[in-house]
Amino acid sequence: MSLKIEKLDYEGRGIAHQDGKICFIKNALPEEIVTMEITADKKSFSEGKTTSIIKKSPLRKEAVCPYANQCGGCVFSCVSYEDSLNLKKEILKDLLAYNKIQVAKVNLIPSSKSLGYRNKITLKIKDEQFGYYAEETHDFIPIKNCVIAARSIQNLLQDFHLLHLKNGSLTIRSNYNDELLLIIDSDEKPKIDRLLVEKHKIAGIIWNQKCVYNSPFFIEKMEQNLYKVHADSFFQINREIASKIASDITKYFSEEDIVYDLYCGVGYFSVKIASKVKQVIGIESNTKAILDATYNASLNGVSNCSFHAGKVEVVIDKIPFHGNKAIIDPPRSGLKKNVIKYLQEHPLQQIVYISCNPQTLVRDILKLQKIYTISSLDIYDMFPFTKHMECVCVLNSKKGEI
Repeated sequence: MSLKIEKLDYEGRGIAHQDGKICFIKNALPEEIVTMEITADKKSFSEGKTTSIIKKSPLRKEAVCPYANQCGGCVFSCVSYEDSLNLKKEILKDLLAYNKIQVAKVNLIPSSKSLGYRNKITLKIKDEQFGYYAEETHDFIPIKNCVIAARSIQNLLQDFHLLHLKNGSLTIRSNYNDELLLIIDSDEKPKIDRLLVEKHKIAGIIWNQKCVYNSPFFIEKMEQNLYKVHADSFFQINREIASKIASDITKYFSEEDIVYDLYCGVGYFSVKIASKVKQVIGIESNTKAILDATYNASLNGVSNCSFHAGKVEVVIDKIPFHGNKAIIDPPRSGLKKNVIKYLQEHPLQQIVYISCNPQTLVRDILKLQKIYTISSLDIYDMFPFTKHMECVCVLNSKKGEI
């Protein structure tokens, strides 16, 4: 049976209706007529994947990645970069409208690099091949290259055989200077091949959480600042877009502000805004990231930042001083109920909420909107050609200045 795709959902899947039931269909674009294979059939909806396209969208073109339909990562690689931006914008606007959230205007800030932008990838290794699992499965998809990875990472992949790994996983991180951290999880200890370290800038190799070559961290540079980043510490994967966000949000802060940086990671935003404000209070559950953040403040001559290790919902009540504004950059799961409760019971003058998951962002906004109003909501294309988008939402207290 053929189905007409009406629009896309926040996962980048086509939406159609059949016999009064909504259908979510992978690898489909708006206005296309497709046939689908059902992969999950629920009472009120079904999920599936496109088996054939009867009528193609005029947006559809040859994918920039040969594995796009297999691994499910770059769902928008079958359209132009400009069209992918428009699709993401419509997805967010539909999500807001569905939840009756009014935003005057949604701006979209593109990435100058639509390929080769990603400074971190995690690969599966099986039978001496590397690749990805197909989305939501454990079906191994061997690949030869990943076109959204940084050039230094792509170059290393061409010499993957020099790691002599048969099975496991491999995370590769790259910095501004094309130095690489290799994080390996495998029963086999990697061999430090002389040719590998001669051809590539290997900052460190970490095997099963043990550093077996050089260092477990490297130094990242963003604008004029330097950041120590451990192998397992979070850092934004698109350096250019991260820099744009950091530069753009500084306008919200002034010299009298005491700012919470919640889920602060290695202190990127803290260090960036420190010269603009009175004090920054960073909170992060990853203890190595907190050590990095403390070091990074000192490295950049910043003396008005303090960093605290622990879960945000636990630590924030134990700090003996209070902020009037906050930068919040949580994981994809969004804010914990206790954090929401704190922000409701201790209203801040302003919150800059940075989210990599529009669904959980909308969920959290719905809970906060009794206390806060949306000042602005913009999309920063941190993840070109993928379904993901980075949103920056500025929330102001309804009570005015605190």
